[in-house]
Amino acid sequence: MEADGALSYPSFSGNLHAVLGLGPEAMAVNAKGCLHVVHWADRDSHLDAIQRSAADMSLCVEEFRAITHSGEVRWLKGASKPRRDGDGAVVWDGALIDVTEGRRAEFRLDMLMEHAADSILILSEGGIIDTVNAAAERLFGWNAAELAGREFGMLLATTQAHPNPLCGDLLDGAGGLVGGGPRELVGQRKNGSIFALELSTSEVRLEGHRLFVAIGRDITARKATEAALRESEQRLGAIAANMPGMVFQRVLRADGQLDFTYVSEGCRDFLGVEPEELMADPQLFLNAVSTDERQRFLAALGRSARTMEPFEEEIAAIGRDGRRRWLRGQSRPTRRDNGDIVWDGIIIDVTDRKVAEQRLSFLAFYDPLTRLPNRPAFLERFTAAREAARQHHGLLAVMSLGIDRFGIINATMGHSVGDQVLIAAADILQAALGRDDVMARASGDRFLLMLTGFASKRELTEAVERLHALAQVPVAVADEEFEISACSGVALFPRDGEDAETLIKNAEAALHRAKAQGPATVQFFTKEMSSRASKTLTLQNKLRRAVEHGEFIPYFQPQVDLTTGEVVGMEALVRWKSPEMGMVAPGEFIPVAEESGLIDAICDVMLTQCSRQNKAWQEQGLPAIPVAVNISGRQFQYARRLIATLENTLADSGLDPRYLELELTESSAMRDAESAIGVVQTLKDMGLACAIDDFGTGYSSLSVLKRFPISKLKIDRSFVMDITTDPNDAAIVDAIVAMAKALRMKVIAEGVEHSQHLEFLRGLGCDQMQGYLFSRPLPAEEMGKLLTEGRRLHFNEDRLRA
Repeated sequence: MEADGALSYPSFSGNLHAVLGLGPEAMAVNAKGCLHVVHWADRDSHLDAIQRSAADMSLCVEEFRAITHSGEVRWLKGASKPRRDGDGAVVWDGALIDVTEGRRAEFRLDMLMEHAADSILILSEGGIIDTVNAAAERLFGWNAAELAGREFGMLLATTQAHPNPLCGDLLDGAGGLVGGGPRELVGQRKNGSIFALELSTSEVRLEGHRLFVAIGRDITARKATEAALRESEQRLGAIAANMPGMVFQRVLRADGQLDFTYVSEGCRDFLGVEPEELMADPQLFLNAVSTDERQRFLAALGRSARTMEPFEEEIAAIGRDGRRRWLRGQSRPTRRDNGDIVWDGIIIDVTDRKVAEQRLSFLAFYDPLTRLPNRPAFLERFTAAREAARQHHGLLAVMSLGIDRFGIINATMGHSVGDQVLIAAADILQAALGRDDVMARASGDRFLLMLTGFASKRELTEAVERLHALAQVPVAVADEEFEISACSGVALFPRDGEDAETLIKNAEAALHRAKAQGPATVQFFTKEMSSRASKTLTLQNKLRRAVEHGEFIPYFQPQVDLTTGEVVGMEALVRWKSPEMGMVAPGEFIPVAEESGLIDAICDVMLTQCSRQNKAWQEQGLPAIPVAVNISGRQFQYARRLIATLENTLADSGLDPRYLELELTESSAMRDAESAIGVVQTLKDMGLACAIDDFGTGYSSLSVLKRFPISKLKIDRSFVMDITTDPNDAAIVDAIVAMAKALRMKVIAEGVEHSQHLEFLRGLGCDQMQGYLFSRPLPAEEMGKLLTEGRRLHFNEDRLRA
């Protein structure tokens, strides 16, 4: 440097070209005296260093970037010592070396330090912090300047702080931080908050000194995830352990080996083995099933592996306790990278459901009591039997068999004994059937039989008669012998029908005819039966509609006192006024109504209409006389319903109970005498009078009759018609009148049509009569007119006039 401050570089070594690619002639300076090769950003600091050295003649330490001939930036570093020459100029003799690679390494290290996601701390041998990166500043909340020179232990929670955590026991002992992989610690931030810290520490040696590089990260989120995962695993484990089944993971190895990698404790209940046993030896599962089922299971598993479709299995396994269980499993396959197929799924014990399914399947085609086929099974087997009959041109019979008066056995001995009687009767018939014959229970006390393999009608008829005779054989149940009988109806294929339903229908029609003819009767189907059955069914439907549309009306027949000739009562007789058929006679529809159960509804209609009509007549000022309404045997058996109906009827109509009389047949009254006496007494307590209708046609016991709280006996018209010509009828009527007077009951004779009848009855002391001699049954309007006129019966010795 000249005295005026100008700089020049008179000499360069020969390495100049090797470093910068330039010769000495290219080393010119700018106006300030700085070499052109110096990077523009370093020129001011470079000149400042030279001037400071010139001012105090101190060593000039330099480090700057230079631009090479090719434009590359190189880092040069060196030092020069100043001296003064004779003319006062300062001369520096020194050397510069190329430190580009070192500086680049430092830059890369700085970049790594600053951009690393993990915190990095450089520690001295004594555990003093030397350098930290930006991530460390963010992690611990301290800046680099605050951390430099401080102990590393300050960054750990108080419980884990150590004066020098990198030496002593922590360095060399089992709990040391250096080496051995990451350690989980509790870190502490500047604000005092703590967090889960993972720290990896390694030792490096630099220029003979030990340094430590600590890499740390906040693992709070990871620890929370791990805790949640552990909790989830525990929860899933608890769920699997408490599920009513066996949760599993099944693996089919690439070499064909089948393993269980996970099994819940449910296998203990199913197979009697521990989960560990099954995972160690998967053959225990396969050994629990039969050879056939094992082959089917493995084949189905193979299909699932090939198609990757869900695998559903149902197998019967035998556990160590020897019990056979039905197991049903469902799993979904996934393929691993190594070729293994994994099924995650569950197996549950479906033994109870399987047994229930088998039970339902049995019940669908068999009767649970007799274990005979039921109607659907009968229909199914008929098809095969019909084809065989057609193929061999044979005959086939469908036989409907019903046990007579079976309800009496149930009523007297109980349903349990009744069931045993049914079973015993069925066993007798079943034992007599051929190999291809079928016997089914149709309902209640009715059975269907299919008799096959007959070449002629004679053979078939003999077989039917033989079976029918067996149905009349006594059976022994509960140390008692029961005399039973049965009626049978028979329909023949192909004469009486081509399909099972038609043949069964026709056999039922024949059975109906047989029962009408009396116990132990057998009937073969005829076309006339079909016509009658069809007519009956049609009539039933019309009757049902008639009840709904109010087509039943009462006709009233007066009852006359045989002493005064006055009308003292009336009997209500039902009439059907059909829009289609006109006025239908009771004899045509009453039997059908009784058979179908519609008689109850008809009687209810009569009670309502008669009570309202009688009350209306009384409100018009007509004589207050009772109206007698017939009660069906079915109604009388269900006394509670009958009493409720009567209470509602009286309340609705407002009729005084004294003016409503109930007539019940002798047979229904004596069917269950003790119960009937109680019912009649209840009715009497309600203020209602009761009469026994058609007396003499049943089998009354005088000892029972005298206990009945009834007020009137009605002599059946069959005895009255011939009392003047048939001594037997006359004697019977005489006896009835005498008995009634002895029991203090009134007697009324039905069907009185001639004056001779009247004279005979008056001579016996009969109390009342009704019949065409005085009046036919009248509609309500005409009966009201008769009461308004006050008509009465007049008596004289020569003739009778009304």
